[in-house]
Amino acid sequence: MASTLKFGFIRIYKLFLPHRPRHKWPNNAYLHAQGKHTMQKSTWMKPFAITGIALLAFAGLAGCQGNSDNATSAAKTPLGNEAASHPAMNTADTSAKVTSGKIIATINGQPLYEENLKVIQSSLPKSKNIPEQDLIQRMIELRLLASAARQEGLDKQIKTKAQIQNAVDNQLANDYLSDYLSKMKVTDAELQPEYDQFVKGYPKTTQYKAAHILVKTKEEADAIIKQLDSGTPFDQLAKEKSQDPGSAKQGGELGWFDADQMVPEFSAAVEKLKKGEITQQPVKSQFGWHVIKLEDTRLAQPPTFAELKPQLETQYRRAAIEDLIKKLRTKAKINIMAVPATLQTAPAEASKPSAEAAPAAKP
Repeated sequence: MASTLKFGFIRIYKLFLPHRPRHKWPNNAYLHAQGKHTMQKSTWMKPFAITGIALLAFAGLAGCQGNSDNATSAAKTPLGNEAASHPAMNTADTSAKVTSGKIIATINGQPLYEENLKVIQSSLPKSKNIPEQDLIQRMIELRLLASAARQEGLDKQIKTKAQIQNAVDNQLANDYLSDYLSKMKVTDAELQPEYDQFVKGYPKTTQYKAAHILVKTKEEADAIIKQLDSGTPFDQLAKEKSQDPGSAKQGGELGWFDADQMVPEFSAAVEKLKKGEITQQPVKSQFGWHVIKLEDTRLAQPPTFAELKPQLETQYRRAAIEDLIKKLRTKAKINIMAVPATLQTAPAEASKPSAEAAPAAKP
């Protein structure tokens, strides 16, 4: 754990400065289709977030309230789980420095201040509404554990001191970056050049507008094709027969999509159709049997500025943090000594190429 904490700030740096993709953003139709059409793959970039440190003990208490939001919050914390892994040491170190204010409890004669409680409350997910008395009881337990650790002399160990110092450094770095970003005002004019560059490099691929009817067996699909050939409207049969809950009520409409957003069998069939055509043979996929109608094609449309703005802001802020850290490094006098052999790690094994993930879809 000491080594994990030791490189805590490096992890902050990497989290704030990931790769900055300019392509492969979802198209306009895909944004609206999320959660609506069950066959499409998810490629949307997860939004960037900054929260306070989530203490493990209090995150556990939050988990007892009935859901797992605390785990999500911890994952989004710039410091990851490093400081969270040492709740007793972290709270003992920072709480002990509070020496005035309203006393809400005493433990073996040592005061627990209201300010200590506020620090913990600010570290928890906003969605949690945990009673103050529950938090106070957990803080008392942490103080008791920290006191027991001191009695065992653990606070005198170099390893423990390093862990505490790294936890404090991580908290300070987190607070500094959070404060820095909170003061940053990003205007549309500052984001526009990045959006223009994105649109300029947007891939000129074909998008398809199609509808489909999904059934379980080939016999059902063959029967539907015969009904279509006899003049029964496609949308009527889709509403009556299709077992795709995401599109049946819309007459089988899937809206606009890129070929790679659909399973391969579906995409291959769509690409062979002409506008207005219907597949004369049912198409088999992992979801069942499809009868597909191609309604229209067009060049891929990039998302609008408004749709992309949250991600543009994220990218802008990441770049700002990168510049900030570069400036801090330029001003600092840094002298890196030889790394002890015990801390050197062997080169990581070459990772094997992962198999293509199956689409996150349900029939």
